[in-house]
Amino acid sequence: MKRNKLIVLISLLVSFVFAFQNAISQGSLMLKAGAAKVDITPSENLFMGGYDESCRSGPSDGIHGNIFIRALVFDDNITMVAFVEADIVSLPHAEYATVRKLISDETGIPVQNIILGCTHNHAAPYPGEKNKNSDWSKDLYNKFVTAVKFAVSDLEPVKIGGGTGKSNIAMNRRKVMTDTFSHLTFDENNSSQSYGKHRTDEPVMIREMPGVTRLGNNPMGPIDDEVGVIRIDKISGEPKAVLVNYACHGTSLGCRNNKISPEWNGHMLEYLENEIGGVTGIFIQGAAGDINPRFVGGLDGYEDDLEKTKELGIEIGKEVARVYSGIIPQVLQSSLSVAHKDITCPRKYAAVVANFRNTTIDIPVTAVKIDQFVWITFPGELFHEIGKNIKLMTHTQFPHIAGYCNGSLGYLPTQKSHSEGGYEPWSTPYDPVTEKIFLKGIEEMLPVLY
Repeated sequence: MKRNKLIVLISLLVSFVFAFQNAISQGSLMLKAGAAKVDITPSENLFMGGYDESCRSGPSDGIHGNIFIRALVFDDNITMVAFVEADIVSLPHAEYATVRKLISDETGIPVQNIILGCTHNHAAPYPGEKNKNSDWSKDLYNKFVTAVKFAVSDLEPVKIGGGTGKSNIAMNRRKVMTDTFSHLTFDENNSSQSYGKHRTDEPVMIREMPGVTRLGNNPMGPIDDEVGVIRIDKISGEPKAVLVNYACHGTSLGCRNNKISPEWNGHMLEYLENEIGGVTGIFIQGAAGDINPRFVGGLDGYEDDLEKTKELGIEIGKEVARVYSGIIPQVLQSSLSVAHKDITCPRKYAAVVANFRNTTIDIPVTAVKIDQFVWITFPGELFHEIGKNIKLMTHTQFPHIAGYCNGSLGYLPTQKSHSEGGYEPWSTPYDPVTEKIFLKGIEEMLPVLY
């Protein structure tokens, strides 16, 4: 009897091993990924986003490179997550929920597992009131859905690896002024005496006091120079996708530029896709709230230069390609972990005075983990120092901040920056103490991933 039981147990064990090996061969225990992109370059002249209308009052007048919606979907056969990025400055805040639901309805991916972002490109059309009757706007949301459906249909078992590079195409943009008199305004891409609505043949001299913070190059200021690179290969070893994460505004082209452009980040992906045959690139913007490219048209004497913008993208693209070539992707049998939390934060004092019944803002955050890869979202413009602290808090090898995702709730500056002044603390909806409250909320949600 004992011998028969032993034979049965051995038979079951052998059957299990064969089933396990078969499952692996079929990919059912492997992480799957699918990638796709859909062209959203307009055929019309459209109003562009990102800069004040007093400087950029007219529509676009040409195209210097294509813009896309890109999607990357992961599936562990239990959970699906979609990263979706559009080469535009943003969507209207309420429309993120609309688009995510459309994608969910068509693909079955849960709304909360759809990370919908924009690369924060200031040289692209904006899907707002002025463009609402355009063919581009009418078809845009369908193209979001199409990109994700294509990525889902592209799902297959993959090998994944990560790496980290360095780039200084970015520069801190919180310029500390000296005592000066000039015709330049506090922000030449907002209000200028030489261009746009406020242009005049009789400009006045404007004084800036020492220590005042304005938008402009701050070469001595800190940045987050990490370039996160994720390499995704087919099981055969053929290239499939590359995901890049870096913190830098899409503002190398200022308000005087009226050409549609993919900006430096789009040119970076174009370079990578040309250099690495068969790969689809996707860029996720990081914590870029206080970070600009090293030159911005209209600021610090720089003029808009479409070719220099392309060169900027190629420069960081070469660093990504270098890191990519050194990554050895592996088959991952790790499950996808996803956590969601609304972190309630206080509104700034001026907002409370305007509406004393509305004292808080709920900031929606999604955290995604695959093995040593982690993404933490923020629905707006996070200061890089806060982003770096969040990355440290994950205690993983490849942490990424997914800024400008799932909403558009403005700047979240550091508490210290409020005492320094400047554009971001002025425009933020949040109280200065929000930095600490937000970081505490992130700390509390991370254990769910592990």
